[in-house]
Order: sequence, then C-alpha cells, then structure tokens
Amino acid sequence: MNRLFTFIITILFALTLNIACGNKSLPRASQSEMEQFKAAGDKVFADVWGDPGNVLHSLMVVKNGKVVYEHWDTGYSPDQLHVMWSAGKTFTATAIGFAEQDGLLKTSDKVVDFFTQSELPAEPHEWLLELTIHDLLIMSSGWTDYIYSAMRGELDDWVKTTLASPFSFKPGDKYHYNSMNTYILSVIITKLTGKKLIDYLDEKLFKELGIDDSYWCESPQGYNTAGWGLYLTTESFAKMGQFILQRGEWNGKQLLNAEWFDKALQPHIMQYKNVITDPAAIEEIKKSGHQWKQGYAYQMWCCKDGAFRMHGANGQLGIVFPDKNAVVVTTAYTNNDAKILDSIWANIYPLL
Repeated sequence: MNRLFTFIITILFALTLNIACGNKSLPRASQSEMEQFKAAGDKVFADVWGDPGNVLHSLMVVKNGKVVYEHWDTGYSPDQLHVMWSAGKTFTATAIGFAEQDGLLKTSDKVVDFFTQSELPAEPHEWLLELTIHDLLIMSSGWTDYIYSAMRGELDDWVKTTLASPFSFKPGDKYHYNSMNTYILSVIITKLTGKKLIDYLDEKLFKELGIDDSYWCESPQGYNTAGWGLYLTTESFAKMGQFILQRGEWNGKQLLNAEWFDKALQPHIMQYKNVITDPAAIEEIKKSGHQWKQGYAYQMWCCKDGAFRMHGANGQLGIVFPDKNAVVVTTAYTNNDAKILDSIWANIYPLL
C-alpha cells in the first residue's frame, strides 16, 4: 500500500513539474503552421550567412501567441544565454514603467532629485537641474557618453562621472544615443526599491513570464549596467516581445498598465531633430522607411510599418509587429544589422 501511495505521489509530482515547466515555454504552433514559415526563416539564415563574417545564431517567430519558427545555428541551443547588448535598454525602461505604476516616480521627475549632494557636482550645470527621466528614456540628455571608458574600467565612479558630464545640447533638444542614460535609470531603480534592476524585474516581470535564466553585468558600484550586459535565452527574449505586444498583459493578468505602453511606444523624438531642418530632406527620410530614422520611443526604436524593436549591437533584435500580432527575435554576431532587418521584412513579414 505504501509503495502504491509513493508511486502515485511520484507520478503526480512528475506531472505537476512537467506542467510547470511547460507553462514557462511559449506555445508552439501546429506542424502545418510551422511549415508555412520554414522556408522564409531558413532564407533569413542564408541571407546573413551570405555576408562574410556575419553569423545568425538564432531566429524565433511568434504569431498569434504561438511559435511558428525557431532555429539555432550549430553551436547554439535553446537553453544557452546570449548577450543582448543594448536590447537590455528596453527591459530597463520597462522597470521604470513598473516603478511609475508603483507610485515611486514619474517620468517628468528631475534626475537630480534622486541623488545626494555628494553624488552631484559641486556646481551643477543649469541643464542638469532641468534633466528629467523622460529625457534619459528618449536619449536626449545632452551628456557625453562614457560607455567605452566604463567598459574598459577607466571610470572610478560611473554615477559621479556621468552626472558631471559636459552637455553638448539642452536636454530634449536633440537625439543622441548614450548608454549611460540607461545606466542612470538603473541606479534610480535601485535607489527607490533597494533592489538591483534585475531583481526588481524578476519580482515584477520575469517570474510571471517564466524567465528564470537571466544574468546582468554590474558596475564597480554594484548597479546593473542596464544599457548593456544582459544575458537571456532566445525564447526569454521573445517573451519580452510578446509582453510588449500584449501591452503588459500575461496569462490574463495585467502586470503593467496599458497606459504605460501608450506613452512608451510613441516616437518621442526623431533622430534628425534639430540636425536636418530642410523640409524636403525630412520628407525624403520619411518616405525611405529608413529603419534608424523612424523615431525613438522609450528605449525602443520605431520601425517602418508601425513596428517597434529592441535592438542590441551585432544583431540582437526583438521586433514587435502590433498590426500583425507577431514578434520576431534574433541573436547573432554581425556588423550588418540592416541586412537582418531587410531579410526579415523581405521574407517573414509578408507571411505574418
């Protein structure tokens, strides 16, 4: 009797574990649905491989909430963590969204209000006093970018160095990509919550999405680097895209209010603002569908055809297609991100 009882408990435990693990994965489409995308997905791999020195490591396509294509190149696997580079910026912005939802901050708040006198310059620049969280989110701080100095270990204190950074323009006046903007957002999250950025996201988001395989590098001061240094699996990356596509809803729960996405997915600033002023030139840019000049949202790039993308260096792409109810993600090592984007639009987009 005891043996029978033990056997039944063991079976029930195994089934429970299997269901729990299954719930962590995105649903898979039927074999026939997957066949519709196989040739298109394989063509993206071929296109990238056709460019010497460029390698696509993985590609996943999610349509109507189900994976319809997935493939990993030789040497890479579904459970392997891959560097996301700047795609981590979108995760950082999402943490800001949760902090706003929790009443900890507003995007209109002044950055200086989150730092002590010892962290701020003795005589703060007038533009530093005006700088807002919104300015950091849209890459319009006006600061000098110290990312490479930081990555080479040449900065003693990343916070103090960044806050004392010279300004090249008034916050909000121009677009200038600067990864230290995102790092400062990470510091603010930790100051407000008492948790590292990755731990705050784990509590608010990752556990709900079944993401238990993340890693994020830290600065010498112990803050997550935020603008780079996040490692995830391909599927976890795709889950983030699906979460954005569903405007904060997951498994019937509204984790992050939909109003955040109304704000976060707007093209708040054009990359050519106060740089290109000729109306004819601006109109030509709009018509061209240039994937780097469609506007910048909250740590996401606006794309043509109403899409948005998380974008990390060397081909880490998480593209959200709201009009198609689809997500496409890639991991790679390439110096030609544009070729991956072009191939996705040429081969996969028509099938979505």
